[in-house]
Amino acid sequence: MASGFKFTDNSKKVKAQMDDAMFRALESAALIVEASAKALAPVGDSGELRDKIDHNVVDTSNGPAAKIGSPLDYAMYVEYGTGEFAENGAGRKGGWSYQTPDGEWHHTNGMSPQPFLRPAFKRNKDKIREIVGKEFKSKFGGG
Repeated sequence: MASGFKFTDNSKKVKAQMDDAMFRALESAALIVEASAKALAPVGDSGELRDKIDHNVVDTSNGPAAKIGSPLDYAMYVEYGTGEFAENGAGRKGGWSYQTPDGEWHHTNGMSPQPFLRPAFKRNKDKIREIVGKEFKSKFGGG
């Protein structure tokens, strides 16, 4: 039985356009969160932590994703704290001693958290939603 209708599957094309829009939105959003994280990061003596905060937008098995953070080993300790002061009581109790390269010994009970990444995201959630909405609206139209 012949029909006057023909089905054309454009799902791959639409998926590619959606991913493209999401990559652009994530890049813009990641730049905003990165700048906010840098403004919130404790500077210390060298400013190294602030200077090493970066972002990248990657394609994952779940689609595009933005990653914002620092490659420095100690960045997570600054964010979450250490020892007796670590968030959720997750740190070592009773303190510990360590020796610096100059041979001097020190004792610490840890360091209070100084979050900079999570607040940077939380403070910009509305902007991120707006960016994503505008990007998809410009790509696909709508009201």
